[in-house]
Order: sequence, then structure tokens, then C-alpha cells
Amino acid sequence: MFASIKGWVVFISTTALFAAPSVAGQTIGAVCSNPAVHCTSAYSFKPYQLQFQIKQKLVFGQTYKSVPFYAVILESKLATSGEGDDCGYVPEEQRLAVQVLFPAQKVFGSRLNCPEELVLYTNVNQQYNFLAVYGGVTMAQAKQVLEKVKTSGRYKQPYIRRMQVVLEYST
Repeated sequence: MFASIKGWVVFISTTALFAAPSVAGQTIGAVCSNPAVHCTSAYSFKPYQLQFQIKQKLVFGQTYKSVPFYAVILESKLATSGEGDDCGYVPEEQRLAVQVLFPAQKVFGSRLNCPEELVLYTNVNQQYNFLAVYGGVTMAQAKQVLEKVKTSGRYKQPYIRRMQVVLEYST
């Protein structure tokens, strides 16, 4: 009897070991960097968010991430003014105006501390929301985008940041 109980435990442990990597592997999705191309994803991203592919059904409590990429940060704004539920972010009208300059690269913004916001970005100061343009998967691509931003003269100190998009699916 002890052998069959032991065998059952080993079976469950082995199954868990094989199940976890496939679930974890599915949480990384390709970035949908071109706003003119439809992005297939299980989550309905908002227009100001950088989308990434999520091919499996969403699971409550699961965190989903994009592959790493480079972004050119154009400007930042304090995420909260300290007055209740107020959240500070770069206005959508401004994001759309910049999007015209980069028709093949998504211009996106963060809205941390805003009600019902499930999307955030890694490797940034979470006390600030930002406006950025997708820079590419390599530093060389990001530097080209940075040069285009600098020649526009619209932003004083744009800079490159490597990041990931994160969806914390909890509501």
C-alpha cells in the first residue's frame, strides 16, 4: 500500500513539473508594434496601451508579459497628485499627435494609478506615467527612433529604455 501511495505522489509531482513550464512559456507574447496592423490578443488593449499577443484564454490572477523591447521615452508626468484617486498622465490628444509622426511604430502611454488600469511597463519609475514610442527589438533600432525624435525638436530630453509590457489580469 505504501508503494502505491508513493507512486501516486510521484505521478502528481511529475505532472506538475511538466505543466508549469508550458503555462509559464505561454505568458510571453510578441509586441504588436505597428498600429496599422491588427493584433490578435485575448485581451482588449486600450488605444493608448502597447499591445502584445496573448494567444491562450486569460486566467484570473495570471500575469502576462511581452517580449523585451526598446522604447523611446518622450516625456513623463507624476502618476498621482496626491489628491484622492487623481492620476496624472499625458493626454490622449498629445499621444495621437505624436502617432502621426510615427505611423509604423506605436506611440503609447502609461496610466499607472488610474482606475481599472491593468497594464504596466517594467524598468521605469512607477511614480511617473510616460509617453513613449516603440523603438524596436535592438538598441540600433531604438537609436534610429531616438534620432528621429530629436530632429523633430518637440521633446527636450528623450531617452531609450528597455522594457516589457505587463498585464496583471486580476479584475
